[in-house]
Amino acid sequence: MRSSDDRVYLAPVDHLRAVAAVLVVLYHGCQLLSARIEGRRFVPATDWLYSSNPAATLVFEGHTGVALFMVLSGFIFTVGAYGKPVRYGRFLTNRLLRVYPLYLVVAVLGLATQVALPTFQDLLRILTFATPTQPYGGVFWTLCVEMQFYLVFPLLCRLLGERGPGTLLRLLAAVSVLRALVWLSSPAPAPHTASLYLGLAGRIDQFLLGMLAAWLYVHHRDRLRARWLQPVALALAVGMLWSFNQVHGFVSDSPLKLMWSGAEGAVWALVVVAYVAGRPAGAGGWPSRAAARLGEVSFSVYLTHFMVLTVTGEYVIGYGWHPGALPPVWAAFLVTLLVALPVTVAVSFVTYHAIELPFLRLRRPYLGPAAAAGTPRPRQREGYRGR
Repeated sequence: MRSSDDRVYLAPVDHLRAVAAVLVVLYHGCQLLSARIEGRRFVPATDWLYSSNPAATLVFEGHTGVALFMVLSGFIFTVGAYGKPVRYGRFLTNRLLRVYPLYLVVAVLGLATQVALPTFQDLLRILTFATPTQPYGGVFWTLCVEMQFYLVFPLLCRLLGERGPGTLLRLLAAVSVLRALVWLSSPAPAPHTASLYLGLAGRIDQFLLGMLAAWLYVHHRDRLRARWLQPVALALAVGMLWSFNQVHGFVSDSPLKLMWSGAEGAVWALVVVAYVAGRPAGAGGWPSRAAARLGEVSFSVYLTHFMVLTVTGEYVIGYGWHPGALPPVWAAFLVTLLVALPVTVAVSFVTYHAIELPFLRLRRPYLGPAAAAGTPRPRQREGYRGR
């Protein structure tokens, strides 16, 4: 664990970022390239990939990497800011410096593929991350959700520090109830869970659970170092995704899916806190350092992999350079693993150092000094209740 100004660095967090990024690349590669091998486009409603093999379902449901990213966001911000005041303007400026530069490059390149002059609406959609129709925009919705979380994080962190974890637990319960009411009151004859699942209303559970995991890490780190906790957490994650795949959960619109975001977030929060607490400093040697470097460029991996997959489909699959003796999905997996993933990582190291890093160095500390030991927490006056 290293700290620079207000930025806490935990190598295990970068390891998990690397895992999340690889899962997303393999997930999209298996879908898009297997359909390309069959000479068609992937249609989620009819072409979703299923398997009774738990390891395969980890890839086929690799969208869960997004949930892991969101849990990690809540976790690492809270570990760094817990017990300290957050300067709101500087915090948001730092977040924009982190997200906007590479995003704008990819979004503008996607806009250029339309071979038409951009309209004012096009530019407005770019500024607000609302660009899913572009060829590389399939992941932009997650950035919109992240930015919404950044807007409320300073308040949530203050509540956690001053009122304890019970405040966030009650908020989790309230969100779950309100989400169910929204679903039940939908005017649509068959209400869809996707509109909630793809926004902060459906994803805030995962950020909150990441924050609660950070509270556990700060207060009970030693207890979380039990050797059995990591394998149990990993087994729960694989079992959860296997079960979700077996019931065709992604394409289902069952009311039970309203609970998926919370369940997914809780399991990944357990994985995060178990792995970070149970990972000794400096353990792992060069594999650990390599995984940390991959995690460092994971944002670039996330934003550029659609470009690489598009080129791979055109010039690798399109020219028949794939193991044709294998079923399409496994041929697509091998091409993604051996070609698209390495190329994406190589491109990401370039984009990270050329585009991301110069702006990251412009960030300024956003945390004030921690409260002195023994300073009483502000107490709510009785007369304030209900006002």
